[in-house]
Amino acid sequence: MKITSLQEYGLRCLLQLAVAKDMGPQRTTAIAEKEGLSRDYVEKILFQLRKIHIVKSIRGVNGGYVLDKDPDKISIGEVFQALSEQKVRINRIKTDLCKQFPGKENECVHLSQCAIRMLWSMIMHQVYGVLNHLPLSFLVGTEAEVQVRILEIMQKRNIIPLPTMKSYREVEVV
Repeated sequence: MKITSLQEYGLRCLLQLAVAKDMGPQRTTAIAEKEGLSRDYVEKILFQLRKIHIVKSIRGVNGGYVLDKDPDKISIGEVFQALSEQKVRINRIKTDLCKQFPGKENECVHLSQCAIRMLWSMIMHQVYGVLNHLPLSFLVGTEAEVQVRILEIMQKRNIIPLPTMKSYREVEVV
């Protein structure tokens, strides 16, 4: 699974809106400045998210963007799917995923009998199984607070625990 820049920056823009949810609409110029992005790119991201009712735009002098739902009701999986360049629906792995790799043919030469598809299917189910259960609100806070929340949900779902912050520091190249 490839995490695109659109997905990364989309999450970052949504976090700006989640953090400022009680402060009224946020202008794209302010979000762009805080995230080191162009205003046009932020507008592109928020336009895509507006189409699926994750954000809404407010017109007027004090206008801008706000979340259209509570951050507890927006899943990271929903955001990733909305901002995917090539959609892969979990219940349609064979048609969606296999269409992406046809080689020079119109469809994959292994479409009827594929030894790899089960692996990708299992990985996609696991990844989106986690992302679909992680609300945007889990990412609001310090890195340490977020790590605790994510580790707790991973343990509840019996998923292999992520490395701790200590182990991240141990492998850093200085």
